[in-house]
Amino acid sequence: MHPAAVLLALASAAFAQQNSGVLLHQSFGSGPEGWTVMGQNAGTGTIGVQDGALSFSYELKPKGFTVAVLPAPPEIAGMRRMRFQVRSDRDTVLAVLLTEKKPGGGDYSAWFWSPANVWQQIELSPADFVANDGPTDPVDPDGKLDLDAVQGVALIDLAQFLMALPANPEFPMAIDRPSGSHTVLVKDFELLGGTAAAARRAGEIDSFRRGFLEWATPGGIKLRLNPQDNPLRMPALQASYEQTEGKVPILIRRLGQTDLSGARRLAFDVASVHDATLVVSLEMKAAAGKPGPRFNMMVYPPADEEVFHVNLNLSDFEGSGKLDPAQLKTLIIGDITAAQGGATQPNTIWIGKIEMSGGQ
Repeated sequence: MHPAAVLLALASAAFAQQNSGVLLHQSFGSGPEGWTVMGQNAGTGTIGVQDGALSFSYELKPKGFTVAVLPAPPEIAGMRRMRFQVRSDRDTVLAVLLTEKKPGGGDYSAWFWSPANVWQQIELSPADFVANDGPTDPVDPDGKLDLDAVQGVALIDLAQFLMALPANPEFPMAIDRPSGSHTVLVKDFELLGGTAAAARRAGEIDSFRRGFLEWATPGGIKLRLNPQDNPLRMPALQASYEQTEGKVPILIRRLGQTDLSGARRLAFDVASVHDATLVVSLEMKAAAGKPGPRFNMMVYPPADEEVFHVNLNLSDFEGSGKLDPAQLKTLIIGDITAAQGGATQPNTIWIGKIEMSGGQ
């Protein structure tokens, strides 16, 4: 066989092997491929195709929501990973929602940070999807995502919900309330079978190595993933904000389906431009339609970007009732420096390598 033919055959075989796990690929070359708009404000939304990408436009309003929806293709039952590229026209938190058949099924979502006008590749596994447990969300009796029961896939800008959060004088967190028309673009939406995504190490909350942030903020913070050009010299979350009295900027990280039943300690590294008083909150899962209790502890990173190693005993967190690590659902970090009498000024913090362990 001619050498060129041999090379072509090898290349074709490698390409076939690389793509053998693709169950569904939507390139949007011929249209939206089944995606449509739903929600209370669906009349203000549109679905189309722009430069080879699915274009989802919607109006941010104080009430109601608009989502892009794809009826679940049969291939989703065998999904091990979901992969796509996404770009939003503003800094926001996006979510992919998987809805199970009703009655009897739940709604499961995976959140990620989308910086304005930046293409990101997102790759999610079933373990990234967490049951929605708000007061109006359906309760799934087995509490597990059943892919063969999924009836729809939705893409949502969570600003539509975060902006509707009521003001709380007891904890005045910063909330952005944007408005106007916005657009999210999606390229190369794929459902993949084959090998499942690598599982996190036991107790690992975030190593910031996935290429995108799995964090949210209701407002007041500029977030970005910093691969290594930071005081921690490791992949980290970089958060820039104002230390302002009366507005507490907070970061939210859902804990997913990580088994934390044996956890006794929470550890992470942090560095700060200025002295900071951070409140670290652990929120448990909702029960009987009521929000789960929160347990809090203060940490005090020093100024001048000094690396500060945080290692907290879960039994030292203060709250109502007993903290059960197996029932934890959310990690929240907020800067209350100005609220505690500190200076009002811009600040940046970096957070890296968050994990829970069973050690003392």
